[in-house]
Amino acid sequence: MSFRSHGRRIAVLLALVGLLIGLFGTAPAEASVTTNPNTVTWKVLVGEQSPDLAIQGMRFLPGDITIDQGDSINFVANSAEIHTVSYGNPPLPPTSVDNLLADAVPRVGGPVFDPTAPWTNSGILTTMPSSEFPSVTSYVQKFTTRGDFTFYCVIHGKMMSITVHVHAPHAPYPHTQAWYDLQARLQTASILADGYWLWATTAAKATPTHVYVGASDDVAMVMRFIWDRDVVPLGTTVTFDLGANQVVVPHTVTFTSLQQNGKPVDSGTLLPAFAGGPSTFSVKFTQRGTWDYFCEFHDDMGMVGSVTVL
Repeated sequence: MSFRSHGRRIAVLLALVGLLIGLFGTAPAEASVTTNPNTVTWKVLVGEQSPDLAIQGMRFLPGDITIDQGDSINFVANSAEIHTVSYGNPPLPPTSVDNLLADAVPRVGGPVFDPTAPWTNSGILTTMPSSEFPSVTSYVQKFTTRGDFTFYCVIHGKMMSITVHVHAPHAPYPHTQAWYDLQARLQTASILADGYWLWATTAAKATPTHVYVGASDDVAMVMRFIWDRDVVPLGTTVTFDLGANQVVVPHTVTFTSLQQNGKPVDSGTLLPAFAGGPSTFSVKFTQRGTWDYFCEFHDDMGMVGSVTVL
C-alpha cells in the first residue's frame, strides 16, 4: 500500500470518528407513545450530506412514518444534491437528463395529497438553489385520506422512498417527532460512513492515468474526482471513468483553459455504461502546466480537479 493510499484511509477513519461523536453526542432519549389532541405537522428530511458536501445520501429520513388523518408532513431539503417527493407514474420515462428534469422540475398537485391523481410531484428540493432551474427548500402535504402511500425521488428512483401510513383521526402515534429525529441521526451516520468507505475503496483503485468520476451505490454518492489532484508526465493519456457509479448520475469533465484542436476540452454529459453512456473520456496531455477542470452539474459541491503535466 502506498503512503498516499494509507494517508487517505487514515483521513477517512478520522473523519468518521468525528462524525459519529458529533451525531451520537447530541442524540435525545427515545420518546414515549403519544396521542393526537390536534392535527400535527411532521418533519421528514430529504437527503443527507457530509459537512464538505462530498458525500450525498439518497434516503428519506425517516423512510417510514405513521401519522393521523388530517396531519401534514413537511418534507425538508437536507442536501445540496437535488431530490423530489413524488407519487404515481411520471409522464415521461427517465431515459435522459432532459426527460428527468422535465419530470422533476414542475410541481404537480396541490397542498392536499390526492392518492387518486396519476402523478404528484414536489418539484426540486435542494439546500443549494440553482439559476438553471427553480427549486424549493421544503414541501408540505396534508393527508386527508387513510391508507399506506409510498413516495419516491424521481431523480434517484424507488430505492429512495418513504412510506406514509395514515391512520384514523386521534389514533395513538407509535412514535414522536423526537424519536424519528433520533433515528434520522443514526441513519445519517450509517449513510455517510458508507459514502466514506466507497470513496476510500475507489481511491485505492485509481491511478494517475485512470481517474474515477465520482462514485455511488444505492445508499450514497461521492461528489469528487478520484484522484482530484493528478500529476503525470508530458504525453500521458488520462482516462476519466464513471465505472464506480452504480446509480444513474450525470457528470462532466470540463476544463477551464485547456484547448486542443482549437476547442475547449470538455467531455459533455457522461453517464454510467448501464445507463447508455458515454461513461469514459480520455485526454492526452501534450502541454505542460496545471490544467483545472470541474463537473458542470456538481462543481458547487466541490467536484473539481486538476492535472499537472510535468
